[in-house]
Amino acid sequence: MSTAQNSNTSITDSPISNFEEDFLKLERYAKSLSTFIQNSDTPITIGLQGEWGTGKTSLMGLIKQDFSEGESVATSWVNTWEYSMFKGARETTPSVLKGMLEKLQKSCEDRGIDFKNNIGKSIEDAGKFLSKIANQFVAAKTGIDVKAAGASATSAIVAEIAEIKDLIKDLIQKLIDDEKNPVKKVVFFVDDLDRIPPTDAVEVL
Repeated sequence: MSTAQNSNTSITDSPISNFEEDFLKLERYAKSLSTFIQNSDTPITIGLQGEWGTGKTSLMGLIKQDFSEGESVATSWVNTWEYSMFKGARETTPSVLKGMLEKLQKSCEDRGIDFKNNIGKSIEDAGKFLSKIANQFVAAKTGIDVKAAGASATSAIVAEIAEIKDLIKDLIQKLIDDEKNPVKKVVFFVDDLDRIPPTDAVEVL
């Protein structure tokens, strides 16, 4: 009598990040999207939609790798659920934006792009401003009656959103205009939006 030895296997949710691991032949899609993004006018937003485990993060990872092989695109990658844990939507959004800017700086520094000039100062100022906004929303939960403030509170939020947009736009423009840097385009990868509450995801977008 012979016995067969069984081996247990498992499947893990581990996305790939380089073409050497691309056994499902996603490379042509990644390179096509990479080329499209590099040749498109900005700002542009691309959404990858699919069920859990269908390879959204893997495809994003391959696109990011394709960008990293050149010098003209700077990237920033954030996993939104990391910034949403134990926070409400209004706190999550400033945290995600701050994370995006910090990851952009780290990504550029890892590639040897100089951040010692006013670009680094702009990121620091933007981070402080976003932290202040997040703290304001925390304070609103612990005693300040935002509803009672009425239209003035809404106007303040709209003004802050406009200031955030101007800060980020100015920062990216400084990076692109800096003659010392080869960067001509910035791409933000926002992952795991489907892991946070839908209302929070809409707020972040």
